[in-house]
Amino acid sequence: MGRVVKRILFFVMTLWIFISAIAQAQTPPPLPPGAVDPRWTGWSIGNIIVRGLFAKGDDIWIGTSNGLLRFNRKHESHTLYNTRSAGLLSNIIVAIKDDVKGNIWIATYGGGLARFDEKSWELFTPYGHGGKDYGANWAQYSPKNGLGDLWVYDLLFEPNGTMWAATWKGASHVTQNGFHTYTMADGLVDKWVYTIEREASGVLWFGTEGGINRFDGKRWDGWTHKDGLGADIREASKRPPRPQTDEDYDEDEDHHLQAGRENQDHNPNYVIASAIDKKGLLWFGTWGGGLARFDGKTFKNYTTQDGLAGNIVNAIEIDSKGVMWIGTNQGLSRFDGKAFKNYRQKDGLLGDYIYSIAIDADGNKWFGTYGGVSRFTGP
Repeated sequence: MGRVVKRILFFVMTLWIFISAIAQAQTPPPLPPGAVDPRWTGWSIGNIIVRGLFAKGDDIWIGTSNGLLRFNRKHESHTLYNTRSAGLLSNIIVAIKDDVKGNIWIATYGGGLARFDEKSWELFTPYGHGGKDYGANWAQYSPKNGLGDLWVYDLLFEPNGTMWAATWKGASHVTQNGFHTYTMADGLVDKWVYTIEREASGVLWFGTEGGINRFDGKRWDGWTHKDGLGADIREASKRPPRPQTDEDYDEDEDHHLQAGRENQDHNPNYVIASAIDKKGLLWFGTWGGGLARFDGKTFKNYTTQDGLAGNIVNAIEIDSKGVMWIGTNQGLSRFDGKAFKNYRQKDGLLGDYIYSIAIDADGNKWFGTYGGVSRFTGP
């Protein structure tokens, strides 16, 4: 057996946030009982949720429920951004993307959008845009031209730089005068939008709390569980509860839980994650209905009965080899199109509840969990 390597890395976010590397062991297969796979490394960041991950060059952007971390994986340096140290309106980071100019965009829970160009921050809200100081450069939007909502869950940039934002009040599209927000009146199956994907042809797909939509720029089409989206299974009594702590955040009941629309333990219409593979097949992660594959006509659903780790699918990423990585409520699934291989905490994950996934330039996979981040260097 080789020697055990221990590394400890501290990120100071607040008095209670720190990061320490878990032990790694170099051992030839098969691993002895209790040994840690050396391909896994984990960093604990306290009692928080890592909902957003984004890899760009040597940087891993880590969106937590208590701020944004920029971690340089080569130098193991870090920078913290939060409402005190940066131009953010909310410390709850949901998604992170970059635009065609290289600017970093941060989607937040209750704080709208923030754009960072390495020098300054600009905020985008339903009411206006500009700096956090609301000074002379702050510009108010005219009625109905602002960002759809302060609650933003996903971002997509088209090749021409045009941005779409998934919000709790529809899909917002950047225009010359601000934003145009598409709602159920336009054809969305539900106003709570969580994911956005784009086909090479330019056709857009939206995952909502009530099903999925296709938009070709003129026409909206929708599909729901009645059309085959998501498996019809109920396993609330079997699955472990979602982690909750004092540092975690609760969804605003007045804002979100309206007219009996609250999230249930099983809602196959509720699409949390999405991806498009190299063959053009669409994949949707549902809340309790497993993983749904859609070819534009019919659905095929994968659940724990097929080998999927868990039936709540929070994140989907596809690597350069076409392998799909699926973050669920009961661990991580690797899917090569034929079979699932699952990883859990006992295999090296920091936690079994996976919220976010990113793949860096070297092909390493990063997973946001409850409590921190795990990295996997295997294929």
